[in-house]
Amino acid sequence: MRKPTSEKNQSEIAYEVLRQKLLNREFAPGARVRYGPLGDEIGMSATPVREAIGRLASEGLIELVPQLGAVVKRPTLTDTTELYEMREAIEPYAAAKASQLIAARQLKSLQTTVNTMKKLHDSMIAGKKRGQDIAARFDKSDLKFHQTIMNAVNNQRMLTVIGDFHLLTEIIGAARHSYSQEVLKMTIDDHTAILKGLNRRNAEQTSKAMLAHIQNSRRLTLSRLQDECSK
Repeated sequence: MRKPTSEKNQSEIAYEVLRQKLLNREFAPGARVRYGPLGDEIGMSATPVREAIGRLASEGLIELVPQLGAVVKRPTLTDTTELYEMREAIEPYAAAKASQLIAARQLKSLQTTVNTMKKLHDSMIAGKKRGQDIAARFDKSDLKFHQTIMNAVNNQRMLTVIGDFHLLTEIIGAARHSYSQEVLKMTIDDHTAILKGLNRRNAEQTSKAMLAHIQNSRRLTLSRLQDECSK
């Protein structure tokens, strides 16, 4: 691998590596992120790692805690409610717009992603793999599904904002899919309904399906967080 030639390049690489680690569940909510060891892992000094963590902190993904350092954010009920309110406001509109712009290859990619999610669900039912392994792969497919739709809109600002929303959603729901076949099935059914609207080029149908999907996710996530708060 070619070594970065500037601190700016290193900072950008560190940022992307950290984001991917968050998506891969390598850092759970509340976990510390240590500058030095992470820098050693990706082959750079602690300085660009610190810059990357500062950027993630400004996006609400990491908290800088006195006497403790960088910690993966534990979203509160208020954080979660606000996040889903933003998703409900933006994503149905984006999905409706995508229904008029999406290409045939993107529709094919969406169907492939749904098929992958179905196979993972079947593996969970059969007990062929650990729930946590399936959850991580399922989440990647889930994110890919939404990213494909957003890419069809061809609006970079919207793609960036919604991408951050989804990353936060994954962090909030880090344990949500791990033990429930029912949640996986519901997500697959929701995605199938969204894809049906896209295939029909029906903006209203697609928008309604996306809104229902986000509301289902919101209800499950808030329920889990409320249970945790009551313990």
